[in-house]
Amino acid sequence: MATYVNLDKIKATAHIESIVANVDLQNGQFLELGALQADGEARLATPSGDVTKGLVFHASVPLTYEDRTNELDFVLKAGKEGRAYVLETGNTISISESAVSGGAKKGDKVVPAPTGFAKATEAVTGLHGDVIDIEVNAIAGKMVVIRITA
Repeated sequence: MATYVNLDKIKATAHIESIVANVDLQNGQFLELGALQADGEARLATPSGDVTKGLVFHASVPLTYEDRTNELDFVLKAGKEGRAYVLETGNTISISESAVSGGAKKGDKVVPAPTGFAKATEAVTGLHGDVIDIEVNAIAGKMVVIRITA
């Protein structure tokens, strides 16, 4: 099962980057932006949790026309264009519990990781999140609700 992401509170005017990667990507991954591609729009993206880089949050639209797939199967294939958000303070997102390593619970702080988030084990500064709830989504199961501080 792929990672399920819900953009709970993201501004309509949020900064979105067009991205393309050399590897398959799941929604919820943090990406480091690289070179502008030949199309003049998309940037090469590499999974990363390095908060000293300008990280973006991968959340492509999981639209598929295949009969046997749904949002829980969505993977952005290598070489295909997707979208990633520049997160800012106050954004709230929900992400599959499986994409938060370390067993985060309400009240924990989480930090970016190449596969989603990781529970913070020390004091954090810069881009991070506060787990404000654990919810059950009818489609995806347990979801970790995270309020971002950038």
